[in-house]
Amino acid sequence: MPLQGSEAKYMNERALRPVHRVKIQRTSMSDQICASIKKDIVKGVYQAGSKLPSEAQLAEIFGVNRLSVRMALQKLNTLGFVETKVGDGSYVMPYSLRPILNEISVLYQSDEKYSEVQQLRGLLENECLKIAIENATEEEIAQLKLRLEHYRKTHLMYARNVDDEQCLEDVVDADFAFHYQVVKMSHNSLYKDIYYMVQQLIREHITKLIFTRAHRRLERGEDPALPNSENDTHVQIYEGIASGKLDETINASKRMLGIIPLDIDRDL
Repeated sequence: MPLQGSEAKYMNERALRPVHRVKIQRTSMSDQICASIKKDIVKGVYQAGSKLPSEAQLAEIFGVNRLSVRMALQKLNTLGFVETKVGDGSYVMPYSLRPILNEISVLYQSDEKYSEVQQLRGLLENECLKIAIENATEEEIAQLKLRLEHYRKTHLMYARNVDDEQCLEDVVDADFAFHYQVVKMSHNSLYKDIYYMVQQLIREHITKLIFTRAHRRLERGEDPALPNSENDTHVQIYEGIASGKLDETINASKRMLGIIPLDIDRDL
């Protein structure tokens, strides 16, 4: 039976009441200025290394007092978008997440977190492999071959000097460049950006794989340069992309990452 009169009015008013009371906050003037300048930096209105207008000029542009501008600049300094030099002015900084991710990477050095980075790489890289096999151009495949040759050269150098930190750093750089090229061959800008943003975590994963596998081969009396043979998973990944063999390429990637454990990976 339909509600009538005051009872219906009461139910309608009750239905309009918010379930949770939320305090609506007004954005401060300095926050609005900060957001506007940040947007201009992202759009390229202010390039990295360029000098922002003075506090007085910005106050005139936004129609506010200099205190509001100063507070906005302080926030931009904290966020790493600008650097203010006393007596000179504020300059746009090349923005990078690397310092933040360098700090975060420490939290992913446990065995449990190591597995999570391995899983992340598997998801990103294997999906990019699938797309690259379908969409890669001849020029991109040729670029990947150059990355492969550089990786093999630096890996051979490291195999002869397994305790040399510079050699290890060089082969990690070359390994990352090879996989990043595969990611770029997906032609997916979001995959590329994500991979690049978490590169410090990926480099830590690459370092552990290369270092541990090389030293375990030494302990077994094997040649640390063994992966530089034609059976190297990096070679198989390249050949799989070049020939369009999806299953073989994905399996090679999983062995390279340790998702399908190699004999040398036991207890890795």
